[in-house]
Amino acid sequence: MKEGIVTKSLDMPGKEDMEAINRYTRRDYGPEEVYAFAMVLCDNEIDRDYERFSVESLDRLRELFLGKTCIFDHECRSANQTARIYHTELKRVKGETTGAGEELVQLLAKAYLPRIEGSRGTIELIESGILKEMSVSCDIGRRVCGICGKMSCEHVRGRSYEGKVAHTILMEPSDAYECSFVAVPAQRGAGVVKNAKVEKILARDAEGEVTLTKSQVREIGERFREVSEKARWGEKYRMELERGVLKYSAIAQPDMPRRVMESAVKALGVEELAEMERTYRGMAEKALPLRPQLMPGRKEGRRDGNRDFLI
Repeated sequence: MKEGIVTKSLDMPGKEDMEAINRYTRRDYGPEEVYAFAMVLCDNEIDRDYERFSVESLDRLRELFLGKTCIFDHECRSANQTARIYHTELKRVKGETTGAGEELVQLLAKAYLPRIEGSRGTIELIESGILKEMSVSCDIGRRVCGICGKMSCEHVRGRSYEGKVAHTILMEPSDAYECSFVAVPAQRGAGVVKNAKVEKILARDAEGEVTLTKSQVREIGERFREVSEKARWGEKYRMELERGVLKYSAIAQPDMPRRVMESAVKALGVEELAEMERTYRGMAEKALPLRPQLMPGRKEGRRDGNRDFLI
């Protein structure tokens, strides 16, 4: 999943927790001065975007998320900082299998915030279960197909191929930005939240120019090639459907002007074209069984093998 959840609060952080927390503070805090909570940041399950982390990616994110901040709704403002991650680990969930057939592996984290007047409301919202859903944001270096392992292929995410659901494996994370409390975990329509929002990918300087990192340029290029390839195959499929409709309609309805059919097919969607092609093909087969123009034949009494094929 791209998102995780807050699993529990730590009533009184122990000695090891406080040693880890105080690595990020300006002075040593006592356990009564901080509020700590545990969460599942993400795992290797196929999510609703038909994407998943590899276990290797989760292990790399385990390192990258140490010391990162927790904010709200991926709004990257200093005033929006709420807590900080001080511990991460991987957990293998025995007996649970992902949609890809792997053992479920979760990336767990612990975060803290100071017990001050301004944080009382946040602590109460976490304790009451209102602030629970989390969403992570990070940079992914490479994406491959979960079925064939290629970076660009004809498998469409979400479709089933011989019982396997096509999905994208997110690999080689190079940076972790933050984790956020969100009302609805960013799953559909937002691309890969783990890759950061557009505002974060396109960082504008004072002159209004856009700057991109090498990994971001590579990512955009890979996505463009993937989309271009799918568009090419989609256009080819549409052209074949249009040719089929025109061919079979000419047999089934010979009195119909070709220009009328040409105009009609241009206005149809792919699903409508496919249905029309099937319909006209059936009508054409009933009206005139389709036979090759050159047919082998032998006339009675004729023994010349060179005359077996006649027009």
